[in-house]
Amino acid sequence: MTASTTLVFAALVEEIEQKRGVLQVNVRRLRDTLGAGRTGSTVARTIETELARAGIVHFPPSIPTSQDQAVVLCTNPMVKMVIENLRAADVEEPTDAVVVKAAITLQLVAAAFTPGKTEEA
Repeated sequence: MTASTTLVFAALVEEIEQKRGVLQVNVRRLRDTLGAGRTGSTVARTIETELARAGIVHFPPSIPTSQDQAVVLCTNPMVKMVIENLRAADVEEPTDAVVVKAAITLQLVAAAFTPGKTEEA
């Protein structure tokens, strides 16, 4: 991977930070940001690597190969700890509905631990 790929994900970091460090996206968006054509297992692993290089933790633990699957991205330190605990639970791959519910919960945790910031409706 080139340094420019990491810079592309660095722009994503800024967007995540604007959302208190938690952002839900679909795999298609990550694939398109990477500039890949299809989301196979190799592209999914590359996305995982580049997110890690940019300091972004994600849930589910493995980037799905389905382009419509939801993924939660996080840069918030407190929420990163929650995600790491979810990963350590070693449960089966979560469904899209579980990921969406996790995103809502993680956004609430981020809001609770980000004093002085208010979310716009």
